[in-house]
Amino acid sequence: MALLTTATQAFAATNAQPVIAVLPLAPAAPTMPYELFASPSELSIMTGQLRKGLGTHGVALVGQGKVAPAVSAAGFIQATPIRACVLAECAQKIGRMVHADQVVIGSVTRLEAVWWETNFSIIDVRTGKVLSTMDFDYKGDVRAVEVGGQSAGACIARVIKGQKPCPPDRAF
Repeated sequence: MALLTTATQAFAATNAQPVIAVLPLAPAAPTMPYELFASPSELSIMTGQLRKGLGTHGVALVGQGKVAPAVSAAGFIQATPIRACVLAECAQKIGRMVHADQVVIGSVTRLEAVWWETNFSIIDVRTGKVLSTMDFDYKGDVRAVEVGGQSAGACIARVIKGQKPCPPDRAF
């Protein structure tokens, strides 16, 4: 399933619930020869499962119907690593466009046919500061990725709410 390999955070717990925009996940730029890209449909599934994991754990989300057009209007194409918004500066801009308090951005690396890695950052829209980063690894087919996306959403929700990050999955 999912393995939380790292989590850094710079949150102060607050009582007000922030509104979160989740940008569509993007393929990571390849770092190894012959590295596979996640397909647009796989990225869409993973983004949907991430949103589901966040939503079922009480996080207020900006509708995807507002986020996707804002990403396009800002000149980004999440299906390609070259034109995707995976940095705090563009996430802040898009977050302002959709009136979010924080933005979750992420990239997906497909290391092998059944080994996936996702990297997430939570960005404060007001300051542009990276509040937290998290990395997750998945091993398995697209079903494992679906379950892993929900698990990642649940772990990110914990951090957004000012709780401790999820412990590493020792069964990986």
